[in-house]
Amino acid sequence: MGIVAKFTAILTSATLVVAPLALLGIQTSHKVAGPNVPNFNSEVRPILSSHCFKCHGPDEGQRQAGLRLDLREGALALLKSGKRAVDSTSPHKSELLQRINVTDASQMPPISANKPLTLQEKSILKAWINSGARYQAHWAFAAPLKSAQLTVKNKKWPRNPIDYPILNKLETVGLNPSPEADKYTLVRRL
Repeated sequence: MGIVAKFTAILTSATLVVAPLALLGIQTSHKVAGPNVPNFNSEVRPILSSHCFKCHGPDEGQRQAGLRLDLREGALALLKSGKRAVDSTSPHKSELLQRINVTDASQMPPISANKPLTLQEKSILKAWINSGARYQAHWAFAAPLKSAQLTVKNKKWPRNPIDYPILNKLETVGLNPSPEADKYTLVRRL
């Protein structure tokens, strides 16, 4: 009996199943449409969080220049200089893009922060602003969405939603699930 088949037998036979949301076929609603649009939660937020939020984040006592980048309203707001950090209607006018691409004293993040942006991070921010600078709720606050149920050949084997991705993977690699273990074996495994 292969390890995948053993794992499958345990999951389908035991009543105690602990699995991540992905195994249950549940996704969170944090995807953004478009192939070249960076995902805010997985690509943009980590950059802003590690490079910008210390001075332009939620902490009012640490906030510099009246700029708050953790909220869309703050990023799009008119600054004292009359410019916008993020201009979703005219991305080339975005102060954020200009500041991350200069090498003088106005560079962001400042050289003194010792956290320079990589070329890849700069291109992600540029693509994000060019695509409309959409923000998303943090994934922890997004309601899970049930994904479409995977198709399987052996329709009789699955008993609950977690069985479908497991059986689908087994069938993809040309394996069959092992027969159900007897109650004695199941108790011993637990």
